[in-house]
Amino acid sequence: MRRWIGGIVVGGLLWGMWVLLWRGAAWPILALGGLFPVATLGATKAGTLPMDFPLSAWFRLDLWLAFAGTVCALVVAAVARTGWAILTGRVRSGIIAIPIRVRSEMGQLLLLWAITITPGTIALLVEEDTAYVHCLHRPSGPCLSGTTLVENLLVRLWG
Repeated sequence: MRRWIGGIVVGGLLWGMWVLLWRGAAWPILALGGLFPVATLGATKAGTLPMDFPLSAWFRLDLWLAFAGTVCALVVAAVARTGWAILTGRVRSGIIAIPIRVRSEMGQLLLLWAITITPGTIALLVEEDTAYVHCLHRPSGPCLSGTTLVENLLVRLWG
């Protein structure tokens, strides 16, 4: 039962992000976005999408708010940095390998989601304990700004 709830919650979050990205609530947008909860529930029921969440993760509102606030702050900072790069024409792109400590699949998914929605970065692949990320502004070391804070929050939530 807990897996089903997880599938519905994740599908609902995806549905909400779909509506926000389209910036409208017309019936075609809502209908197509409604496929997210149906698909995640079906994949969860079939066993292809593991949703075994620890119960403690659901009740840590403080960590969820810190995660959301951190991701929002990273997005705002990245928008400014990317806008400045567009105006000045200074871009130093490349692919970096980031070591990750999050072990659960849901924690890794949320980490990759946080990296990908940040302008100027796209999470490409996770192999064992390494994530490969394409960066518009390649850092000098194997760490993106703010990723460590997001990862620490996810380790506390998911392990």
